[in-house]
Amino acid sequence: EYFVGMEGLKFLIDRPKMRKHLFLIVLGFAVGILFYAFHKFKGIPNVWEIFLNGELGVAISYIFDWTNLFLNRTIHWKRQTGLRLFMGIFVHLIAGLAIVFIALKLYGIFYPTYDFFASRGEMVFLKITVLFFCVVLIYNIIYFAYYSYQYYIKGQLMESQLQREQTELQLTALKSQLSPHFLFNCLNALSALVTKDVNAAEQFIRSLATSYQYTLKTYRIPLVEVAEELKFTRSYYFLMKTRFQGQISLDVDVPEPFLGSKIPPMTLQMLVENAIKHNVSDTENQLMIRIRYQAGFLEVANTITKPRLSAKSTHIGLHNIKSRYKLLIKKPITVQHGTSDFSVKLPVFQ
Repeated sequence: EYFVGMEGLKFLIDRPKMRKHLFLIVLGFAVGILFYAFHKFKGIPNVWEIFLNGELGVAISYIFDWTNLFLNRTIHWKRQTGLRLFMGIFVHLIAGLAIVFIALKLYGIFYPTYDFFASRGEMVFLKITVLFFCVVLIYNIIYFAYYSYQYYIKGQLMESQLQREQTELQLTALKSQLSPHFLFNCLNALSALVTKDVNAAEQFIRSLATSYQYTLKTYRIPLVEVAEELKFTRSYYFLMKTRFQGQISLDVDVPEPFLGSKIPPMTLQMLVENAIKHNVSDTENQLMIRIRYQAGFLEVANTITKPRLSAKSTHIGLHNIKSRYKLLIKKPITVQHGTSDFSVKLPVFQ
């Protein structure tokens, strides 16, 4: 039963190939019979000659398929459509006529009484050439339409898959922002502020609302402007600065002309969050974070203090950012881990 099941599985896997070979054989055999009907049918057809012409058609069909594979690798349909279509017609016409010529000569060698060129003349061969050209032209137009349709379908499937991966990555980032632990810490900090500084408490609430509003608004958007991301990051920084009683500093140096550049949402905030999460910040160990623009990159760097022992990795952070950059911008991020500081360089999309 195991071997029967494996054979059945193999059959299912090979079914597209089987359909392709069946199509090539049937199409080639049909074209071979039509060719025979054009130059030979007089009275009672010869079954043997019909079979030979059918086999000739099958051989031409496979030659066309092999040349298509070669041409598809050397000439791109999308970038060089006209050249690819012309070369397909030219190569198929030359290869097909060469096979027909060789086949007729071989037939004449095995059957000396039959000489196609002597008995039919050059005009008949010219008619065959014209007929073959029409067949090749129709074949290449149909192949171009089929190939374009397949390329379009693959493109749609790939786009859907990329959109799904992007949504999953950004939902993962969203979950980290909506975690109960983060909200609990913010509420604790807010409750302490309410009795001490009403104005600071009001600003804290606004920053918290801004952070959640931005998170919910952008989790489905692939790219946002640097200006928006910095505004969100500053709101998040204010929450953390209030919570850690000013033991964290953030320095932003991004020239105004580059604020319109785009990056994946929540990227800068996640790097700031990671810096706070993995480093102790107190009166003796002040955590300094800086964001600056350098030659097409946004660099987020932080000083390395004592490691925070209570920090538990959620496996989001850098992995999430790397995956989104690979998916959306097609450029890698650069991570540098020194003895006194840690930095990440993010390519920006102009």
